[in-house]
Amino acid sequence: MKLSLLPYFAILAFSGLIQAAPNSVTEDKLFDVLDAENKTAVFEKRAEASSASPMLFKRANKCGSSSFENQGSEASPNIDDCKRIVWNIRRGGRWTLFNSNHRQLAQYGTCAFGAQTDYPFKYVGNEDIMDLINDSIKYFARHDGKVGSKGKMDCSGGIFGGEVHWGLYHT
Repeated sequence: MKLSLLPYFAILAFSGLIQAAPNSVTEDKLFDVLDAENKTAVFEKRAEASSASPMLFKRANKCGSSSFENQGSEASPNIDDCKRIVWNIRRGGRWTLFNSNHRQLAQYGTCAFGAQTDYPFKYVGNEDIMDLINDSIKYFARHDGKVGSKGKMDCSGGIFGGEVHWGLYHT
């Protein structure tokens, strides 16, 4: 017997009402029901949605968690220049990486952020870059006002998930 997808769309449309209503059905139980029916549904957490609009939308975050490795030295970029990159890209943006050599995605003064992938193409969003720079400063800021770091993260794009290598370095 073929089931209609209408109930699933109704669940997606009224997900905000489900969360607001005092009900004994929890989110975990809801996912169990969907899994039991062998149907796939994608839910976006309300924390990732705009509070100004009832519509859910995906932000410019294209990558997942990242590893971090301290690369700081006397030759590293100035922290203030790296903070300026964060300020400059705060309003949005998405960069596309192709399976090629390293690509510089953003630069200001002595600071540059770049990335590369071995996959056909991957996306890196402005929020990804902002988070990586801010976390690098938080964890690896040197006493002389410099910072340098690198890492790996999985990013969206293409048919398969894939790893992106990134770096925060002196221009």
